[in-house]
Amino acid sequence: MSQVNDIRRLRREGETVASIARRVGVSRDTVYKYLSLGDLSPKAPVRGVRRSRLDPYRPLIEHWLDEDRENWRKQRHTAHRIWVRLTEEEHVQVSEARVRQYVRMVRDERRPAAHEQMLDLEWAPGTAQADFGEADFYLRGTRARLSYFVLSFPFSNVGLAQVYPSENAECVCQALRNVFEFVGGVPVRIVFATPTPATRRATSSARSPTCARTSSCPCRASPTWTPTTGA
Repeated sequence: MSQVNDIRRLRREGETVASIARRVGVSRDTVYKYLSLGDLSPKAPVRGVRRSRLDPYRPLIEHWLDEDRENWRKQRHTAHRIWVRLTEEEHVQVSEARVRQYVRMVRDERRPAAHEQMLDLEWAPGTAQADFGEADFYLRGTRARLSYFVLSFPFSNVGLAQVYPSENAECVCQALRNVFEFVGGVPVRIVFATPTPATRRATSSARSPTCARTSSCPCRASPTWTPTTGA
């Protein structure tokens, strides 16, 4: 290796092939050969990919995660729940910490790349976005799952939320009317993030700032406003 390095060093210093061959004591063909070689630096050892004892159970773990998409958020599998099912149902001898690490790796690999899941949205002033959601609330001391209506103003990053017992057209109209009265105006445009039959009926019948359906809404009490971070 020292001879190769000497040949290359002399060539970088401007020596001719014939001169290098005389000084090093080799033929010109040998000089040409060594000069044409690629990088002779020793390669760093490549660390083999270590297989996990959980690899045979990855299809099962992914099946559980796929099923979670159809389940209520509170009923989805946590890493702890996956560890419990693996140890109790599949009799896998593995620590919970290793399962947590493995589930995190699986979720990261299944998550779309950042450039695939991000979309730049530009909202004009006066445009609002409406949507319904569900959450658990305590109603007169009893825990109940109720709907909440959110009307957000993305340009200002401000939103207002109201809780209702259901998602029907009457409550949509009442919620919109409450917002209009609270802010003292009507948005130029309202985009429903997830159109439902209720929102379609409400928007098709709402041809004035006050919807006639609000008179029959069971939730006409003054709402308690909850600021949100916007949508």
